Amino acid sequence: MPLQVIRAVDNLERYSIARSNVNIYHNVAVGNRIQLVHSSFVHDVITASLHEWVQLLLTPVTQLIESHPSLSAVLSDYLTAKPVFMRLETINLLQLVRIVPVSLKEAVQIAQILEEEHNIPFDLSDQTSPLWRLVIAPIEKSSSSSSFYLLFVFHHVIADGRSAMTVTEQLIQHLNTQAQGRQAYPRASADGSNLNRFNIPIRHTNPIPLSIESRVNCYPSLWTLITEASRALLLPGSVKKILETKYWAGEIDSTLEEPNVTEMVLLQFTQSETSRVIQAAKRSKTTVQSILFSGAVFATKNVFMTGQQKHYNENYDRSGKSEEAIVFATPVSLRDLIPIPIPSEDLGNYTSEILHNNIRIHEESEFWETSRVYREQVIRGTRTKKGLQDLLEHFGMLSLLPKSDGAWEAFMASKVYKDQHGRKASVKLSNLGRGWTRSIPSDEDGRGDQADGNGGTLNSGKNGVRSDTQMFSIKDAIFSQSSGVTASALTMNVATANNIMTVTTTWQKAGFKGRARGELFVSEFKRILFEAIETMEKGKEHYFFMDAVRNDK
Repeated sequence: MPLQVIRAVDNLERYSIARSNVNIYHNVAVGNRIQLVHSSFVHDVITASLHEWVQLLLTPVTQLIESHPSLSAVLSDYLTAKPVFMRLETINLLQLVRIVPVSLKEAVQIAQILEEEHNIPFDLSDQTSPLWRLVIAPIEKSSSSSSFYLLFVFHHVIADGRSAMTVTEQLIQHLNTQAQGRQAYPRASADGSNLNRFNIPIRHTNPIPLSIESRVNCYPSLWTLITEASRALLLPGSVKKILETKYWAGEIDSTLEEPNVTEMVLLQFTQSETSRVIQAAKRSKTTVQSILFSGAVFATKNVFMTGQQKHYNENYDRSGKSEEAIVFATPVSLRDLIPIPIPSEDLGNYTSEILHNNIRIHEESEFWETSRVYREQVIRGTRTKKGLQDLLEHFGMLSLLPKSDGAWEAFMASKVYKDQHGRKASVKLSNLGRGWTRSIPSDEDGRGDQADGNGGTLNSGKNGVRSDTQMFSIKDAIFSQSSGVTASALTMNVATANNIMTVTTTWQKAGFKGRARGELFVSEFKRILFEAIETMEKGKEHYFFMDAVRNDK
């Protein structure tokens, strides 16, 4: 029996599909480290088999699927100009869960797990499994209070970071509700003869949330059609690159001939370090996103564009030294910016982007002033009529692409030849802000709503379960994306939970001359960030780029 058609795929959704079709972007991961705070569950959960984990997750995931129709959606005609969403009739949860135990070196191993997940693209031709999966990573160590990671990996066509935060928090709430009153872990038989017991029937017929184009007018203005659209769509790549300012975008130009393999580093700040970052943002009258930006562009300049002998050996060219500009990408959630806000419970991709062009870092560039200039740009880009229009037109121009089969894929592939080094940006910094507050003990929370990197706020939520009844308590969060062949050379992803900030940095393996290059960038980012903060804490007003270079020993 053929699957039921839910609705047609819209432009921004088709953009995500086209990127998959040409293998330039794979998936997103959002998740948490969860502490088991009820002693009778600790050993049983940490040592559980795959079947036992799936048994534990079965009812909570079923409740999630009933609440979010996008979780039971698949694609049809995905290689054509008119793809559609279809609804699955059943979902076998056993096929969607992977168990990967980790040891004491959990940060390194979690980064490895995320790399593996980012390098496994979703098979869009598969109409038997949804466009998401779960990874459970129990932490194997002797402790009276153990923990595990729960990672939600998904295709961008069904969700964005904000809605993924909601999904993971709701899943943990459902786990807590299920666990209340139980004295032991719900054991499941390891007998593999009856795998149908893990099938989840899809009974609802609810529509998936409306696309962004169905909610607000995104069509480009006449001026945009004359300027941006003609430049992006009509100019030959060689002419376009000559007219543009040269900017750094990786050590090796992008190409579709190399596989899109993601490499990454996971950096986690302690609660004390996170508090220092937040306090520094307040004292400098800027935002967390803004000072992370300054750390990122200072590190980019120092590692890749100064030509310092420390950062290069005889095998590394120094081409970045002649390209003084940096292009920075700021993803922006449109959920709270359009006339009728979109709740985080609506699974879908409602994200646009601000491109900050021609950023130039010199010896006299000052860290805090750089942060404030960036913040003003973000404010203009998110809180003015023109800024919102630009955000909508950023992807609204997709409506101008040809409607024939394969045309969008050809456009995506052409970015390799049309953008400097085949990438549209040097660095992207996507910040979910602080979230998951309903699943964090109240004595560790209580700091109120915090502005996210896009100028919005993340609500602390209401009617949460009290911490003393929670058996699954969130300790921190992780947000990560696969590398994008034609997007940014470096993609930084930030999430904060329980006053612990986690930063993942991903890049395409083929874009750099060894993993050590990305690792060096991350270490320099942290060094520069906290040197600037320490300078402020000591009462000094300024931290210049020349200070960052001078202290790079």
